Amino acid sequence: MPSSPKFLLLLFLSLIPLSHSGSSRRYGLDRWKTGCTAVGEFDMSYCDWIVGMKNIWRHNSIAWWPDQTKNMSYVELKKHCDDSFVCLENTGCYKDFVNYQELDKCVDDVFWLGPMHFCEKKLREVLDSTPDQLAPCVKEYLKNKNPDKFDCLSIHEKGQCFLADVEKHCDPKLLPMYKEHQSLRLFNRACDGRLRYKDWDYNGAQNDALQFNVFSVKASDPKRGILKNPDVEETTDGNNSTEV
Repeated sequence: MPSSPKFLLLLFLSLIPLSHSGSSRRYGLDRWKTGCTAVGEFDMSYCDWIVGMKNIWRHNSIAWWPDQTKNMSYVELKKHCDDSFVCLENTGCYKDFVNYQELDKCVDDVFWLGPMHFCEKKLREVLDSTPDQLAPCVKEYLKNKNPDKFDCLSIHEKGQCFLADVEKHCDPKLLPMYKEHQSLRLFNRACDGRLRYKDWDYNGAQNDALQFNVFSVKASDPKRGILKNPDVEETTDGNNSTEV
């Protein structure tokens, strides 16, 4: 009988009840693709347990030792998030809006735990010494540590709010990554017309953004259209990289 670690892992996963279809409502009521198979559900257990645990470890590692991200490229920083995205995509079970918005949350978390940690520390020093040098919205965020909102307009406004002070006060090497990060956030959230979720239809249109509310049901963002550039062609090709 095989006794390799891979075999034992698969045996362990096979004993875990596959409760995806009836339990968590984290992503809303219609997070599932209609073509999800039993094999896909089994693969989801691998994504949840193995890839998910790697993500937790990576996030905690960066939170404990943010210095490790100082010389990382943006691609290196978000690699574990991209791997998780690919894992979820390959199950064939979750809809686009789930995969892309989970990707956005993962990348944004490690960006603020890592590279932005040092920038935020510097901005807090400026806040204590010469607060007039900071934009009012940055001061408000740093003082109150306002909870992040996930609607498109809030993401856009926060990104624009910090941009000038990141350029003025933080490490010059951070600025290109900061811009790339903001661009990717708007892409993954389908905010600016570059991405259309190919298997999501909310009341017959995709002109709204998705946001998770307290009941984990999809809600629309009626201000999303403000960010859309009419000259930008939408894509559903699944490419989660962007150019600034």
